[in-house]
Amino acid sequence: MLKRRHYHIVDMESCVLCTTQEEETIDHLIFNFPFSQACWAKNGISYNSNISRIGATIRAKEIYSGRLFFEIFTITAWNIWKERNNFIFNQISPTYNAWLQGTKADLSWLRYRVSTNLSDYITSLVNNL
Repeated sequence: MLKRRHYHIVDMESCVLCTTQEEETIDHLIFNFPFSQACWAKNGISYNSNISRIGATIRAKEIYSGRLFFEIFTITAWNIWKERNNFIFNQISPTYNAWLQGTKADLSWLRYRVSTNLSDYITSLVNNL
């Protein structure tokens, strides 16, 4: 957002989590960063970052074998983002376990917003993560 508003802060554009100084973009942080790729794999979502973000999301939904794709997709991305922000604002390095616990917690809350059969599905999903 700062880049779009033409704020140029030294080193602000490079990914804070990388040692390679790659630019921090949505594609890099949420989909291409090795940490993020492990998170997607855990949820069974295959994301092809070699095509457009919309195309990759549509393709991931087609490949995904479970239910509630967009809910799980959103919760996965949200928890990756929270891990990044924990690093920036609290100096807590992102860990796979912290991401997993946050994802499980958010999925558990989702049970209260869906029908009983989907609630049971979410409970099973959380237990198998």
